[in-house]
Amino acid sequence: MSYLAEDISQKTSGLIQSRNHRDLLDIVDSLRSHGVSHYVDLPQIIVCGSQSSGKSSTLESLSGIAFPTAEGLCTRFATELVLRRGDKPEIKVHIQPGTNRSNEERARLSAFAGKAKDQDEFPKIIEAAKEAMGLTGSEGAKIFSTDVLRIESTSPSAPNLTLVDLPGLFGASDKNQSDADAALVQDLVVYYMRQRRSIILAVVAADNPFANQPVTKFAREIDPSGMRTLGLITKPDKIDSGTDTESYYVELAQNLNVKLHLGWHVLRNRSHATANDTIEERDEREAQFFANSVWRALDSSNLGVEPLRARLRNILWKQIQTGLPGVKAEVQSGIKDCRLKLAQLGKARSTKREKHTYLQRISSHLSRLVRAAIDGVYADQFFESFPGQQDAFERRLRAHVQDILNRYANKMGTDGHALEVVEDDIEPTRLSATRYIMRGDYLEEVKDLMVECRGRELPGTFNPMVVGDLFSRQCKPWEPITQNLVEEIHEAAARNFNRIVSEICDENTKSRLMKGHIQPALHRLRGDLKVKVDELLKPHLSIHPITYNDYLTDSVQKIQTKRHDRRFDDLSQSLCKCNSMTADPKGHTVDLKLLLTGLKKGTRPNVEEYSSSLAADIAAAYYEVALNKFIDDVSVDAIESCLIQRLPDVFCPDVVWDLSDEEVEQLGSEDDGTVRERAELKKKLAILEDGLKDLDAFTSRSGVHAVTKE
Repeated sequence: MSYLAEDISQKTSGLIQSRNHRDLLDIVDSLRSHGVSHYVDLPQIIVCGSQSSGKSSTLESLSGIAFPTAEGLCTRFATELVLRRGDKPEIKVHIQPGTNRSNEERARLSAFAGKAKDQDEFPKIIEAAKEAMGLTGSEGAKIFSTDVLRIESTSPSAPNLTLVDLPGLFGASDKNQSDADAALVQDLVVYYMRQRRSIILAVVAADNPFANQPVTKFAREIDPSGMRTLGLITKPDKIDSGTDTESYYVELAQNLNVKLHLGWHVLRNRSHATANDTIEERDEREAQFFANSVWRALDSSNLGVEPLRARLRNILWKQIQTGLPGVKAEVQSGIKDCRLKLAQLGKARSTKREKHTYLQRISSHLSRLVRAAIDGVYADQFFESFPGQQDAFERRLRAHVQDILNRYANKMGTDGHALEVVEDDIEPTRLSATRYIMRGDYLEEVKDLMVECRGRELPGTFNPMVVGDLFSRQCKPWEPITQNLVEEIHEAAARNFNRIVSEICDENTKSRLMKGHIQPALHRLRGDLKVKVDELLKPHLSIHPITYNDYLTDSVQKIQTKRHDRRFDDLSQSLCKCNSMTADPKGHTVDLKLLLTGLKKGTRPNVEEYSSSLAADIAAAYYEVALNKFIDDVSVDAIESCLIQRLPDVFCPDVVWDLSDEEVEQLGSEDDGTVRERAELKKKLAILEDGLKDLDAFTSRSGVHAVTKE
């Protein structure tokens, strides 16, 4: 009895002929065997189509292994036939559990194993696999599964290649298969199609109307250029000769109807009546059929299994040439990702010293990055920015703080005063009537306040406390606006720490560190900041106005000058129909007596009005002086001194040295998940690094690296 693995090897060895091709697929197989295909799409041939379209028979013709080919419901799960080169001919079968399986089910299915040396053993293995997956056919059992049956065939001359048989697509449900099953199958087929280095054999049965077979629709949606899709027409012997159906499919095979870049191929597989034919008998029947039918009008390279192997070989080789740079780039990216994650996890730590050393490394790195972030020195790779990046501010803390403080200053400028006092001849900028007051009405309130604040001052003057009361009323919004600033700054700092800690340590340590130390420390800093803000705010709310800034008198002068100039222009306009801006420099005839009388009356002082107006102007000027000083004091004495400059010390090396043994144990310990993750990353890194060495050696000797990337 010949070994089944050798039989398969003989059937598929034609798919891969060149030494370069074999070398590359050796590398691909090494990556695939360790599960790296989860991260890097690798070259494979997938056979997909509607139910009973001849997919499994096609795979059998290509590989030499008998897959289920009964009529009706056949393939219930994806079956990967992995052809590998090895010294000892052997067939191994196991199950890769689907992602929706529980841990207990995954363990049970992963333990499934089988071996075979001849064809007769395969049906038994497949039936055992169905039972393990829960596809027993009993009432209430599943019809399809997302698990994968993986058949590994090893022999000295086998190519390293993967062929995948997929469940057939269907639309209408019945008692055996539901709409949910249809969706599951579609998702599974589309998942394999989307693997961009998979060659799609889109199988269409000639004995079924083309419109009822959606496989080419999915293929064109996923591979619109058709660069990796080959249409395959099966069962040409099932349609009557000379019919319109035959003409339709011949036209399709000639790529004149649904056009694919890779074109179409026609295959006549075994039928139920010829199921026991040998490989040679099967090939002979196929050749005779094509030689004696209308299909002979097609080019011989598009007919039969041998030309199909040749086409697949060429397509696969081109796919590899095109995809190799992308495979290499993804392997390099995977290596970089592994090293980054291993750096985050740190070395294994079981002793107190190892845990303390790990925390020291984290604290040193954290303090350095935080210092750079608040100094605005963004040279470290951590601060790398690109267009459209969402977390740039979370990383570049100084830029974030500057933006927050700029918005705070603008907010204080526009909304810091309780009421906008609007000159009677000017329109208000605020829309709500409750947020502004015309100056004439405001002066009436000032007069009332002057009465309430009356002290020992002489008539016609005002108590300086009037200015203090007016200012106190206006600066009421300062407190809520500034408290909101405190929260924004605290949140910005917390996000910066969260982002940095995410980069420099594992998730378990990050969670413990943020929750057990950094967040409480930032909470304390926020408390100190609030105390400082209250301290800065208190004098403005409780102490009479004090300033030695000349800007106060200059501001009063400017306010009154602008008002005087507007009033004078209005008066002159009413008296002589012109003002200082519109008067003719060459002269203008006016009634001098009317002008002088009008000016005398219009500029006559009113002591009571003057006092209230002066008090309002001084209060407005003092508000501007106090506002600018308060914004600067909050920015420097509160935000900068009480929080920003203290951030590098939140978890610095000095803090780590002072940690108790209990705190070191709590923060520096690693859980079982971390241990497993480190081991998996080390294993993956070793595999990827070995693969990269082989890829480098291959590209240097073959020149494939020069082709265009995907």
